[in-house]
Amino acid sequence: MKKKKAKKKPASVSRLYWSYLVGKLDPTELTTKQFNQIVLEQYIQYKQRGGYKSFEEYYQYIKSKVL
Repeated sequence: MKKKKAKKKPASVSRLYWSYLVGKLDPTELTTKQFNQIVLEQYIQYKQRGGYKSFEEYYQYIKSKVL
C-alpha cells in the first residue's frame, strides 16, 4: 500500500486561501477582508479557466453560496 503524500501549497496560492481550500478555515468565521481576498483569488483562477462573469457577479454568487 502506497503512502499518500501530503499536498503541498502551490507557490501561486496564498496561505489564507490554501487554509480555506484544505478546510482549516470555516467560511462563516472569516472577516470581510479575508473573505474578499479568498474570493479575489478564486475569481482570478475562474477567469484563467475561461470564466465570463464580472467580478461583481462572481462575488455575489460566492457570497450567496457561502452564507
